[in-house]
Amino acid sequence: MMSTRHGAIGSIILLLLAFTAIVAPLIAPYHPLQQTAASLAPPSGDFYFGTDNIGRDVFSLILYGARSSLMVGFGAALAALLVGGTIGIVAGYFRGPVEMVLMRVIELFQTLPVIMLVLCAVALFGSNFWLLIAAVALAIWPMEARLVYGQYIKLRERDFISAARVADFSTSHIIFREILPNAVQPVIVQVALDASIAILIEAGLGFLGLSDPSMVSWGQLLFVAQDYMDTAWWMSVFPGAAICIAIIGLNLFADGLNEIVDPRSARGMGGLQ
Repeated sequence: MMSTRHGAIGSIILLLLAFTAIVAPLIAPYHPLQQTAASLAPPSGDFYFGTDNIGRDVFSLILYGARSSLMVGFGAALAALLVGGTIGIVAGYFRGPVEMVLMRVIELFQTLPVIMLVLCAVALFGSNFWLLIAAVALAIWPMEARLVYGQYIKLRERDFISAARVADFSTSHIIFREILPNAVQPVIVQVALDASIAILIEAGLGFLGLSDPSMVSWGQLLFVAQDYMDTAWWMSVFPGAAICIAIIGLNLFADGLNEIVDPRSARGMGGLQ
């Protein structure tokens, strides 16, 4: 990964964000719920990113917010991989009615507006942290399913799969030991992209006031900052910048992965640009 330029930059960004989230209690100047006497204080030596409307340190809030935002992003991406990957495998390997029914289900979910789907799920079941991950995963799993389905469609009639059938290997062996290792590379790239989409969806929900109120997140900070855009620009600029950095890091990381696994990429063609 570090041998590709985009991948190296993306990896560094993600490692820094992950490190920041893990050691937030050690490097944050204040507890995220601690209120100081200086409300709406601009950035200074005492408060690096200023304070919010009730005197909380914005820098500390962003450090702690990295935890929930990244956990929702990666948790939803992995959940989408589990659900979408399973459905894609079944639809891609088995023919006939199973494939037809599952593909119609995937297409149904793809036609639904993502944000409306998530909003309905949150409105029905609440904004608990784990339910939030499930709601975001519900919106993005069709992308994983379509990709895995396409890989299995492409590989299921290859010669080595026909040889495995002739050798009387079990269906599970063919699916998981023969096809899956050859199909997994583009799926890994999609997981990184899905994580960035999940972070954006979580930020959007937080901006609408629908994130888990018991946890600090970047989207939640933007929700609080809405009423102070003119008087306290730092309340919205710094959380927004954190979201942008995370999205850029994930996309660069995915781009670097793609350069490695895709033989048609610039790296696969000898590094020609």
